[in-house]
Amino acid sequence: MRRAGPAPGAAALPPPPRLRAMQGRESPAEPGSGPARRFPVAAVDEILRDVVGSALREQRYEAGPCREAARDIAEVVKARVKDLGVPRYKIVVVTHIGQLGEQSLQIGSRCLWDPGTDTFSSFVFKNTSLFAVANVYGVYFE
Repeated sequence: MRRAGPAPGAAALPPPPRLRAMQGRESPAEPGSGPARRFPVAAVDEILRDVVGSALREQRYEAGPCREAARDIAEVVKARVKDLGVPRYKIVVVTHIGQLGEQSLQIGSRCLWDPGTDTFSSFVFKNTSLFAVANVYGVYFE
């Protein structure tokens, strides 16, 4: 049985768009091969401590400004994590800020997860008026 393929002397087809877009960058990994470089949890922990601490150290809880602060913190953290240059990881940042009182709060999240490649970093901050929880998820994209 003969395999189908280009006729002898025929020009090769250009690479598919996904591969054209990657030219000059890391080559696509074989499915299931895992990341060439692991997600840097310790560096992300430091980014979270720095960004959240500096943004909220002197902040008093007020709903409007804290809503904006949560969004700004998430954007800054995501930009700094992307600057670490870890290829093939999707970065998801979730930040919660609430008033510190006598209440309790439970936060949960769910997603498809590969424990061999995916990971996360979390940071909890408190001052006299508010608390903040910031999570960064590094999900490997094959």
